[in-house]
Amino acid sequence: MNPTAFTSTIIAACSLASVALAVPATPIQPGAAQKAPATPKKLIPGHTAPPVELSHVVKGEVTDEFEDGKVYVVEFWATWCPPCRTSMPHLSSLQDEYEGDVQIIGISDEDLETVTGFMEKSDADGKTWDEKIRYTLATDPDRSAHTSYMQAAQQRGIPTAFIVGKSGDLEWIGHPMTMDEPLKQIVNDKWDREAYMAKKAKEDEQRAAATKVMRALDAADTPSKRADALKGLNGLIAKSPDNLPMKMAKYDFLLEHMSNDAAATYGDEIAENNWDDSQLLNGMSWTMVISEKLGEKGKTFAMKAAKRADELTDNADPMVLDTLARCYFVNGNAEMAVKIQRKAIELADGDMANNLKPALKEYEEAVDKA
Repeated sequence: MNPTAFTSTIIAACSLASVALAVPATPIQPGAAQKAPATPKKLIPGHTAPPVELSHVVKGEVTDEFEDGKVYVVEFWATWCPPCRTSMPHLSSLQDEYEGDVQIIGISDEDLETVTGFMEKSDADGKTWDEKIRYTLATDPDRSAHTSYMQAAQQRGIPTAFIVGKSGDLEWIGHPMTMDEPLKQIVNDKWDREAYMAKKAKEDEQRAAATKVMRALDAADTPSKRADALKGLNGLIAKSPDNLPMKMAKYDFLLEHMSNDAAATYGDEIAENNWDDSQLLNGMSWTMVISEKLGEKGKTFAMKAAKRADELTDNADPMVLDTLARCYFVNGNAEMAVKIQRKAIELADGDMANNLKPALKEYEEAVDKA
C-alpha cells in the first residue's frame, strides 16, 4: 500500500469507527515520557464540569471558571491527527454562529512549540491555520485537563468534544462533527439530558456486544468456523436490528473473509439506512475500494457511497474527495480521478495534501499511458 493509501485508510477507519461505534477512534499518540496523573473523579453528563487548567493559551482567552449562563465546548485534539484538523473549520463555523453564547476551547497535550509551529503552517491557498481557526486554542503538556476530562470520562481517542451547559454541568460527550444538534438544543434550553443518557447507555451496550462479536470473529480461523461465526452473527443481528456496530462487524467480516459481492450487497443495505451519514458512507466506500478482492459489485457500491458522501459534504471534504477519486480510478476513469484528486489536495492542509500527492501521481501516470 502506498503512503497515500495508508494515510487515507487510517482517516477512513477513524471516521467510520467514530460513527459506527459511537466513540472517537483515533488513538491518542504516545508522546514524551510524562508523570503518571492522579486518578481522576469519574465524569459523566450531569456531573459538574471540572475547571480547565491549561499551561498556555495559543489563541483567544480562557477564564479560570465557567461563566454562568454561557455554554462551553472543551475539545481535545492534536496536530498529528487528521480527523482533528478536518474538524477545525467546522468548529470555527460553530464559534462564528454562537459568538457570545458559546466558547469553544481546543486543547492539545503537545508542547507549546509544536502547536505554535502548526499554527504557522499554510494550506494550498496560502492560508495559515492561525487564520483558519477562529476559536480558542491552548496546550496541556502536563495533561491536567486531559486527566480531568478524557481520562475521567474514559475517552481514549481524539477528537473528542465535551459540551458544558449554562449551569456548569457536563451535558454531552462525542465527536465534534456530530455535536451540532446537541449544541443547538443546549444553547436554546431544549436539551433533554435524560433522553441523551438513555440513548448513550444503549449505544454503549451495543458497542460492548459488537466488541464481543468481533473478538469471536477474529478467532474464527477456518472456513467452517467462519461460517459458524457468521451464522451466529446473523442471529444476533436479527435480535438487535438497530445495532449498527454489529452490522458493521458483519460488513467488515464479509469483506475480509467471505465474498466481496456479499459485502457489497450488505453494505448497500447499511448505506441505504444511513443515507445522510457522510462519514459512515465515506468509510465504507474506502474500505471497499481498496479491497484486494474488489469486484464489479464492490466498485458500484463504493462509487455510490462515495458520491453520496461527496454530495453531503458539498464537494469540500478532502478525505471524501480522495475516496471518490480512487473510485473513479478503479472504474477506469483516470482523468476524472486526476481532476478530483487535485481538488482534494487544494482543500487539504499541508501535511494531508502531501499525503494525497502520491495517488495523484499514480492517476496522472495512468492518463499519460492511455
